[in-house]
Amino acid sequence: MPGDISFTTSTSLVFTSLGAFAIPLLCRPLRVPAAVGEIVYGILVGPYLLGLVSVSHFISQLSELGMLLLMFTAGLEIDFRSLEEAGRAPVVRASLRAAGVFLTAQCIAWALNWPPFLGLVIGVISIGVLLGVLQELKIMKSSLGQELLLMGSLGEFFSIVVATGVDAHQQAQGLNWAFLLQFGQLGLVFALAWVVLLVLRLSVWWRAEAFARLVETHDSSEVGVRAGMALMFIFVAVASALHIEPILGAFMAGTLFAFVFRDRGALELKFLSLGNGFFVPVFFITVGLRFEVPALWNSDPTLFVEMLAAVLLTRLIPMFLFGAGGRSGLAGALLLSCPLTLMVVFADLGVRLELIDPQFRSTIVLLAVSTAVIFPSIARALLQTRAFGKAEKATLT
Repeated sequence: MPGDISFTTSTSLVFTSLGAFAIPLLCRPLRVPAAVGEIVYGILVGPYLLGLVSVSHFISQLSELGMLLLMFTAGLEIDFRSLEEAGRAPVVRASLRAAGVFLTAQCIAWALNWPPFLGLVIGVISIGVLLGVLQELKIMKSSLGQELLLMGSLGEFFSIVVATGVDAHQQAQGLNWAFLLQFGQLGLVFALAWVVLLVLRLSVWWRAEAFARLVETHDSSEVGVRAGMALMFIFVAVASALHIEPILGAFMAGTLFAFVFRDRGALELKFLSLGNGFFVPVFFITVGLRFEVPALWNSDPTLFVEMLAAVLLTRLIPMFLFGAGGRSGLAGALLLSCPLTLMVVFADLGVRLELIDPQFRSTIVLLAVSTAVIFPSIARALLQTRAFGKAEKATLT
């Protein structure tokens, strides 16, 4: 009930709402991703610095919804039409590069005697920051932009599946029958997704006029948004009931929606407005609120620098091994080296599964923020250099 919200929660909600509104306005002229600014804002107003905002149960619930919407829109952004038009060769090449990132990350973690989970963190792929930079530079439709989006989309899907596998491994406490049972339950989620996909495609084909309302620009009932949200919560509920990470359910719901409704039109913008308009910023601000500032004084700066270098190296090696060379390959590796959203999600997952402590979570969040600021800036400089001509800018082979 609204009357049950405490004064502390009310104050926290006010400062959180103000931050969600104002931070993007401040970040745009600085050319910094809004998510970075929101995390920094959360650190600033959080309990370790100004102490203006605390993570109440209400704020925490808003943050959880923001994370689910973030994963849903990540699945929604996959362009299946482009995947089909690209043909087999680009998809195979992008898959090899994405798999190469994870393999290289694990090799680096093994060589440096890091825990396997840290290898997963530095190998995670996300396209949130990548999309923003490609749109800013107006190269989204170029060969460079399309191949990076293809690799990023596949890598993001791999990352979510890997996160689910880690969750299953921890719950089963090793590779045993319980782990196989957990993976069998994951198979049930995929089976459900397949059934829903068949039903939706058949329904859209059979009742095309009725389903056209879902993607209408102006619909007072917003049936399309309701359908997407219902699908998301159904898959989240099924995943939770089977003890599978809810983020996989949200991501799969978004992917299904994107696959069935290729001409989403304004509907995709409505989902982005719903998520990025408030709930996703609350998630990133909450990440900053939970950032343990005192833990940084006890952290190892050498390890942080090694992790920063490892993030870039895990992208560079597969890109150059599978045909991307020169400045285009370097720029592509840099743009893929800022997995801000999923790196933060993996940090939360690691704490929840007790694979890392809150102190190390702060180090990972700092790493996510640093990669999102440093690497895109270098990539922009490369892509805007006169010597990097239009022909090279439009090609990544």
